Amino acid sequence: MDIQHRHISDNMDAKTIFQPKIWYIICGAVALIGGIENNINAETWAESAWGEGNANEQALAMEALFGLFMCGFGAMGLTCAFALEGTAQAKFALANGAVISAFFITMFFVLPTTGYEMPGIAWLVPPFLFMGGLMASGYLHMNEEEQAAE
Repeated sequence: MDIQHRHISDNMDAKTIFQPKIWYIICGAVALIGGIENNINAETWAESAWGEGNANEQALAMEALFGLFMCGFGAMGLTCAFALEGTAQAKFALANGAVISAFFITMFFVLPTTGYEMPGIAWLVPPFLFMGGLMASGYLHMNEEEQAAE
């Protein structure tokens, strides 16, 4: 009697792990929650960026605006998770991840030139991990329908 043992890891290839819908849900939820948190704690974020004595109304407004942008990114991600499918979803995941990554890279270079003190590495790495997962999911699935039609 030949018994084959299968492990969960046997079915966990890159295409299984990196599915655009799942990564859009993850990225969308994280961005939405982060944006809401940024709005709720705008004063704390402004004080950490500009110093306690320098966090004026404009600094608070900019933090609240950033929170709104993040909520927009989150809503867009969740919409893409449920409104798109197939190669359209995958291609947009690749493009969307690249655009948002470019936004963060630009922000990380521009803001310090204004005197804004960026948060520590623990806050700077996660956006790139999430966008990397979203872009990988898009790349891995962007030609699926064409391959199935051949």
